[in-house]
Amino acid sequence: MDGEQKQTSQAIEIRVLIANNQVGGIIGKGGMNVKRVRDEAGVFLSILKADYRNMQERVMVLKGEPEQVALAFQMVAELLVDAAKADPKRSAEAAAESLESTTLKLLVHRSAAGAVIGKAGAVIKETQLETGTRLQVSNDPLPGSTEKSLSITGPPSAIRAASLRVLHQLLDNPLRPGTRVVHYVPGAPLYPIPPYTMPLAYGQNGAVYPIGGSFVQPPPSTQKIAIPTVCAGSVIGKGGSVIRDLRAQSGTNISIADPEDTQPTERVVTITGSPQGIQTAIYLIRNLVEQFQPTPGAY
Repeated sequence: MDGEQKQTSQAIEIRVLIANNQVGGIIGKGGMNVKRVRDEAGVFLSILKADYRNMQERVMVLKGEPEQVALAFQMVAELLVDAAKADPKRSAEAAAESLESTTLKLLVHRSAAGAVIGKAGAVIKETQLETGTRLQVSNDPLPGSTEKSLSITGPPSAIRAASLRVLHQLLDNPLRPGTRVVHYVPGAPLYPIPPYTMPLAYGQNGAVYPIGGSFVQPPPSTQKIAIPTVCAGSVIGKGGSVIRDLRAQSGTNISIADPEDTQPTERVVTITGSPQGIQTAIYLIRNLVEQFQPTPGAY
């Protein structure tokens, strides 16, 4: 029992930005690569679907013990190195320069970045010196969020060592209760809420806009996103209680389709309503997916 309690108390969730052209190499044919990472590292790993067109990055979410997550980082880094070596577009100079190195871009709350950096940069300097990696924290949070990017560059084994130090720093310095957390959404508009909006009431289907001195309702639109099948229950809730609350908060109609035979690990969510309502629903659903806690042993 003590071991189980320790494991629960030490679990951590971390988000990572990956480029669109890296997603295929991480997933692998038929999901073979990502399944191997999950099984061998013992982590929950999910690559979130793109919410917006023309976005250049995706978010990968990992959950587990620090040692498990660090091992998963090493395995993902190895996949990225292998994919880069096999890329015919890479020049010989670039291939020789970074043959065994790659970069993982972690997302950390701006209030937690200081713990990773340390006083006068002492912690980050020590991490770089002892692991042989290069760490860089962005000066400002990413657009529309409270998250900064933390880039770790080096060979996969060194990334594992550096990320383990980072994860322990985050666990040892948790956010204060009530800290505002806004996750970065790649490709999201910088100003998602249109001007002249009015508060959404229960069942209201969108904002109203002043045109010619009168208010009109914009026509509803529909957007589809995908969520991991394993998380669907937390979005639906017992007896549909959560999804009813999501509809009320966003003023949209939300339905979740059964998983398809070709994609059993994902379920499509259809959201219909105003642009503002759809963005609100996506934000709420994303938070539920990322807060999902898998059953112990069910990674």
